[in-house]
Amino acid sequence: MKTSQVSAGNRTDIGISRESITILAICTLDLLSTIWLLAAGLAREANPLMARLLEHSTALFCIVKMGTVFCLIAATEWYKRYNPDFVRTVMRTAIFAYLILYVVLVLRINLV
Repeated sequence: MKTSQVSAGNRTDIGISRESITILAICTLDLLSTIWLLAAGLAREANPLMARLLEHSTALFCIVKMGTVFCLIAATEWYKRYNPDFVRTVMRTAIFAYLILYVVLVLRINLV
């Protein structure tokens, strides 16, 4: 059996954990929905730093938002070699917290 076809524990065939892929997907959807809602005038950016970046340009906003996510994923994938159970727990907690905060903040800021 080829090494690239073996799934070791919680890793995908490309070597990145499912948690990292999930966070990347959530952040990408958050980015795209934010840009779409802002363009449609249906929302505003809640994070003051990110709102400031949006004033400069949408491209800068995207670069910073996804850049921070890629840094998080790189750090956790690196550290997972030393403490995989801890990283898995932290990443799953981050996924849960991100989704809860996203829903709560979207409702609180945009529906009030």
